[in-house]
Amino acid sequence: MTPRTHLWQLARQWLRPIPIPKALAPMIRRVPGTGGKIAEEMGKGVGGLVEGGAAGRMMDVVRNVGIRITETPLMGMFLRWDEDNRVKKLRSEEGDGEGKEEEEGAKEERKPKRKVAVLIGYCGTGYRGMQLNPPHKSIESDIFEAFIRAGAISRANSNDPKKSSLARCARTDKGVHAAGNVISLKLIIEDPEIVAKINAYLPEQIRIWGIVRTIGSFSCYYQCDSRRYEYLVPSHCFLPPHPTTYLAKLCRETAEQEGDTVGFESRQKEVEGWWDEVNRKTAEMFKDEETYSRALEEEESSDEEDDDGMDKDGKLRRSKSPENDIADQDQEMKTPKSTEEKLAEARIQELRWKIRQFHRSQKRAYRISPERLARVREAFTTYVGTWNFHNYTVQKEHKDASAKRFIKSFEVLDPIIINDTEWLSLRVHGQSFMMHQIRKMVGMAMMTVRTGCSLARIHETLSPRKISIPKAPSLGLLLEAPVFESYNNMATSQHSREPVDFDIHKVAIDKFKEQMIYSTLFAEEEKANVYTGFVHFLDSYRSPLFSYLTSAGMRALEDHKEELEAPRLNLKSRKRKVVQPGPDSEDEDVGSDREAG
Repeated sequence: MTPRTHLWQLARQWLRPIPIPKALAPMIRRVPGTGGKIAEEMGKGVGGLVEGGAAGRMMDVVRNVGIRITETPLMGMFLRWDEDNRVKKLRSEEGDGEGKEEEEGAKEERKPKRKVAVLIGYCGTGYRGMQLNPPHKSIESDIFEAFIRAGAISRANSNDPKKSSLARCARTDKGVHAAGNVISLKLIIEDPEIVAKINAYLPEQIRIWGIVRTIGSFSCYYQCDSRRYEYLVPSHCFLPPHPTTYLAKLCRETAEQEGDTVGFESRQKEVEGWWDEVNRKTAEMFKDEETYSRALEEEESSDEEDDDGMDKDGKLRRSKSPENDIADQDQEMKTPKSTEEKLAEARIQELRWKIRQFHRSQKRAYRISPERLARVREAFTTYVGTWNFHNYTVQKEHKDASAKRFIKSFEVLDPIIINDTEWLSLRVHGQSFMMHQIRKMVGMAMMTVRTGCSLARIHETLSPRKISIPKAPSLGLLLEAPVFESYNNMATSQHSREPVDFDIHKVAIDKFKEQMIYSTLFAEEEKANVYTGFVHFLDSYRSPLFSYLTSAGMRALEDHKEELEAPRLNLKSRKRKVVQPGPDSEDEDVGSDREAG
């Protein structure tokens, strides 16, 4: 007997003054002190279907007795079902004959749905992440709409992805790309050209590589063995901070205080003198500028590297915003400046812009030495194994078992030259990753090498002590592909199903990466200087927050305990959100153990 049939039989008993049905007895007993009242209400004369239907009569009983629907699951189920039927009946009565014909004509032919794994790739630029997030634009929203338009999902199921059992293997965040990702759901796949039809309704930066028929219980999230990610970073990010920045001075002074000068210099030997040579070239280029020293000092001490207000030639632009002009006028009224002072400040700003551009060009020309590359590789190898990464995510403590993650490998490939900039490809293979984990792993290894501290410091961050770790930009993060080795072995041998494998689409995926992901990434860095701004901010951030990167190690945090416990600068209000984690995530949901890359 179906639930609906059973409920209807109960409803027929409720519509006449007879004793309470036995099926309601357990429910009544769970509501202390109401059994007699329900019996009394149900015993009142009910000769037929009262206005409002059975649902209306039962609602009267519930209201009079004073119990909540949530306390009576069976009653609530019946009420919802009966109310749906009543609404449908009213709509049918209100419509005319022509409307009924249109409604019947609009009914779709029911087609069988199959559980499938959909292999996808996308460039995350311009999207608010992978997961459905109304009203924001997401990868899944575009894909789901393409499914509907291509006929892979019926209109009846178009209003709720849950009806199609939608699940994702990895939830990438805003701006994060994926050469390979998987979603599993039920689709109508009778049409042999269904993949081509779906792609026709998708933008070029989202592609469906294939649709694989799976077993009925398949879940791309739960049956994924591991994930492979790639992170692309310019090699100049591993250069030491400029000697005049706050972090560089802190590292040098602490090394001298700790008697670690020799060790500190030995860890920076392969880049010794690089900034000295750049400073010499800079001074030679601007030797005729009277304000060079002041401009250089302001440029390196500023914790922002922003070109706002400058045109392409380094000239100050006048704001077109009336609000900005009024603000400037108010500031001038408070602290009036002479014309000469204003001109001097303008010259300093323009000179700062020129110095910044020259330093950027020198960084792009940098080529990492074999010794430096070996140190970078050693830093990332430190993560291999099972460790407690509670410091590499948010809202997790060291005692949380879910903070332990298994990293299978972390490789650094040989450098490549793109647009005159040298890039390193970091390949990490892990069982699963938490929110921000990969970007913080990159940020920690990067800062360890840059500051010349011992690589053992990385192991210390995996201890119970809570510390802040900088989060590398999302621009370079790319989900290579999830791995389904265990499922594939079972599906092929026991169920004669195709494996969920991206290798058969390798040619198309590599072409897509080159045209849609890598090109976008390199162009964005060349235009916005994301990585340069990231390291410049950290180097100039005047706080002992990262003092554990010095020769004093974790003890430095104890020495600055009072300063660190004071109210911190709200970094979220700054233009560049590069240090403190915000509500966004490129990996799992905040406070959950779900994977999302």
